[in-house]
Amino acid sequence: MGSRYGWYVNAMRNKISENWQKYEIDPRISTSSRCYVTFDITRSGQPTNVRIEQSSGVPSLDQSAVRALQRIDSFGPLPSDYSGSRVSVEFWFDYHR
Repeated sequence: MGSRYGWYVNAMRNKISENWQKYEIDPRISTSSRCYVTFDITRSGQPTNVRIEQSSGVPSLDQSAVRALQRIDSFGPLPSDYSGSRVSVEFWFDYHR
């Protein structure tokens, strides 16, 4: 999807970044491993099936990553020439204070 619809991927990345509330992360943490989250985007653009694929080892970081996606109502409809009914996404969150 990224090579053909880079504009959609960039918009998705920006929307996730805008909704990631880093203040939710334990303030004693300065850096951690990546948190990998997987989710689907429906044809109409809603994120669904949000789940942690690989924990960062920091529960507050993992929860903040999931919440970032849960705050998003829609990324906007999938491109009209995209043939699927949904797209599966793996997204990672890197945290450095």
